[in-house]
Amino acid sequence: MSEATNYIPGMCNINPQEIAKRRNIGYMGLVASALLLALFIGFDAPWWLRLIIFVPAFTGATGFLQAKNKFCVGFASANMQHADDGEASKITDTKSLLLDKLKARKINMQSFAIALVVTVVTILIPAL
Repeated sequence: MSEATNYIPGMCNINPQEIAKRRNIGYMGLVASALLLALFIGFDAPWWLRLIIFVPAFTGATGFLQAKNKFCVGFASANMQHADDGEASKITDTKSLLLDKLKARKINMQSFAIALVVTVVTILIPAL
């Protein structure tokens, strides 16, 4: 008899506690981005220095997207899942691994696009 699991390949690979962690990372990235934006505008930072905002914007977007999708790109990269209670477990099924890699790639691409837009807007905003 097989053990029931909440893991759904390419759809859900983290449990509610892990989802909360990703959401918190999203908030940290959002707050860091907002603080940097305020500093950049307030001190009339040069455009090249404003590029730094990409990092917290990407981190925040990734955190929120992982929470929304109930899916961790890190676990997918490590061929793991933690959708159930207890310890994370290894995934060995080839089809499941492929679905997880595709989902992780999608989340990374969406995060990149969001961070790129935030960065461009930050560069274009004039000083106060």
